[in-house]
Amino acid sequence: MERKLIALDLDGTTLNAASKLNSATIQTMQRLQAAGHVVSIITGRSYQGSQAIYDELTLTSPMINFNGSLGHLPHQEWDNEYQFTLNKAIVLALVKYREQLGINEIIAENKNSTMTAGQDIIAGQFFPEIANSPRLTPQTLTRNPNSLVLLVQLDRRSAIIDWIESRFGDQVDVGVWGGPNAILEITSKGVHKAKGVAYLADYFQIDRENIIAFGDEHNDLEMLQYAGLGVAMQNGTAPIKAAADDVTTYDNDQNGVARYLSDYFDLAE
Repeated sequence: MERKLIALDLDGTTLNAASKLNSATIQTMQRLQAAGHVVSIITGRSYQGSQAIYDELTLTSPMINFNGSLGHLPHQEWDNEYQFTLNKAIVLALVKYREQLGINEIIAENKNSTMTAGQDIIAGQFFPEIANSPRLTPQTLTRNPNSLVLLVQLDRRSAIIDWIESRFGDQVDVGVWGGPNAILEITSKGVHKAKGVAYLADYFQIDRENIIAFGDEHNDLEMLQYAGLGVAMQNGTAPIKAAADDVTTYDNDQNGVARYLSDYFDLAE
């Protein structure tokens, strides 16, 4: 079998509902890596929020964070590291008009740093790395961030999106997280997980048809469409399932990814 690039979303996909790895998943990824395949995490999480998972899987491949905005090799200097960033002037404009717009909290992140502005209401549930993070001000924001997340008032969400797009729409894309929580994610224009996957495929000289990608949510769409085999999770959203080439038989609490790959690569002992 030709060498494959296996692209793994984390939350709702490789991780179970408790945001943990199970032993079957760890063993499967280790076996595939040992067999010469490239197993890479492709996540919207920050490096700080995914490093422990990378280490638990004992991966040696590059990792893609912030939905494609950062590609790097954990624990090492990598000449091929890349990043897309947001102009800090956009961040500071949002900080300035935060209360007026109805933004509860702003979280700006880079590879090794996180800064926040506003009221820490529910952010800690989704971004544990923000605990004790420095405040985001014109004085502390000294470089352009990779990622910007806004926790907003639900009834103001559409107006906030309009405000951002009318002023900075040529520079950024605004994504809306699913579920009842009013969370917006701002990324560099045209940057998504597929960019990171394509970068890795080019680096490892793996044809697109030999890419297998797994995901469950809207931010996995381009990656699943780009991969030769895009696989949606059984617990994935309806649009993701419709766009995928295949759907796992089991969900993320039933080792869905590991069981799919075990069948695909005939790993059963």
